[in-house]
Amino acid sequence: MTHEDDAYKVWAADNMIYGPIDFPMLVQWVQESRVLPETWVHSEKANAWHHANQIEVLQPYLEASASTESTPVQVGQILPEELRQFSVFVNLSNDLLQQFTHYGELCEVGPGATIIKKGTPGDSVYFILSGEVRARLIIGREDQTLNHIPAGQFFGEMSMFNQAPRSADVLAVKPTRLMRVSNQAFLQLIREVPALAAPFLFSMASMMAHRIAETNTNLQKQVASEFTWR
Repeated sequence: MTHEDDAYKVWAADNMIYGPIDFPMLVQWVQESRVLPETWVHSEKANAWHHANQIEVLQPYLEASASTESTPVQVGQILPEELRQFSVFVNLSNDLLQQFTHYGELCEVGPGATIIKKGTPGDSVYFILSGEVRARLIIGREDQTLNHIPAGQFFGEMSMFNQAPRSADVLAVKPTRLMRVSNQAFLQLIREVPALAAPFLFSMASMMAHRIAETNTNLQKQVASEFTWR
């Protein structure tokens, strides 16, 4: 009996078990991001549960799925009025905002669509024009929501500095429009239209300073709490 003759069950993020399914269907679920490296998969042949990335025959498909960050289909166009909802752009002229749209691409995704996969290379920042997304981690068999991000905010900005692998998945909560700006496009923006790049860089620096201050505050509270109970 080969893996193609095997039957599989999947313990999904909603704590439901789906299957049995055959190997081609399991591969399809990997390609659709329904099965991630940390997802629990049961092999009827082995009569055991394993993380998907521990199933040898599935590893090439997981690697192929994670090798590139998903880029949803482009449709329509981005209007300056949509960008003005971002505080970083509120004081910029329509001409400058129109220039900014030339450095990005419009992406539209449906509810549940994966925009960013944990572990993929960070190569772009996303501006949420409408809709909502959530950042999540799969911990054990549980889908843990880290944050909900509404329209008028951006995410993925750390990739502009360190190109590190993404630290979490980001999925659409509802129909969502985004503007994706790649690292290369942003470097070009800095060279060609510094008046646009400067406020965005200042905003990112302010955001990171706020996060560091918040982390320090939380750490101080944790240390004080532990000291009190000793």
